[in-house]
Amino acid sequence: MRIDINQKKIAIGDKYQIFIDGQPAYKASNELFRLLSVINLYRNDDPRASLKISKQWFFLKPAYDILLNDHRTIEFRADSWWKMHYRCTCSPDIYHIYGHRGRKFSIYRNETQVAWWEKEAVSWFEGDNYAITADLDCNVELVIAFCLIIDNHKSKSHGDNAVSYDIGNIGGQEREFDPCWRPKQASGKIYD
Repeated sequence: MRIDINQKKIAIGDKYQIFIDGQPAYKASNELFRLLSVINLYRNDDPRASLKISKQWFFLKPAYDILLNDHRTIEFRADSWWKMHYRCTCSPDIYHIYGHRGRKFSIYRNETQVAWWEKEAVSWFEGDNYAITADLDCNVELVIAFCLIIDNHKSKSHGDNAVSYDIGNIGGQEREFDPCWRPKQASGKIYD
C-alpha cells in the first residue's frame, strides 16, 4: 500500500492531506493557539478525530502521546535521539521507528518491518511531502501518526520560504535501511 502525506504550512499551524493508493482518505491539522503541538487525524468521512497526537515537555529526547478513540494513550519516545531510534508500545505490539541516512525512516512491529517512508528533498511553497510504503495489514493510522510526529519534531520553519531543500540525516543511525524490503499483502504474500 502507498500512503502519501502532503503538508500545507500556514502561519499558525499545519494541515495535511493524506492519500491511500491515490485516493483521499485522511486529513490532519494542528490545533490552534497551543503552547505544545496537538495534531488531530481525521478520516475523510468522519468529523470526529481518529486519534490525537500531543507533544509533551522534553529536554533532549522528543516525547509525544497518541490518544486513541478508545481512550488509550500510547507513548512515543526516543530511545536514541542522536541515532534517530524511537519506540512506541501499543499493547501487545512494540513499534520501533528508525531514521536512516538521507530522508528515510523505517517502521518495525515486533522486530518485523511493516513500512518505510521517504521525505521529498525539495519543498515548493506548500510544505513537506512524504511517500510511505506499507504492508496492507499494518495499522495505517499509527503509521501515519509516526510520520506526523517525526515531521512535527523536525520541522523548523512554518512557510517562510518559497523553496526549501532537506539533505536529510548525515549523522548516526541505529539500523541501516533495508533496500530489499517489499510490502506484503494481507495474506502475507510479497508484492512489488
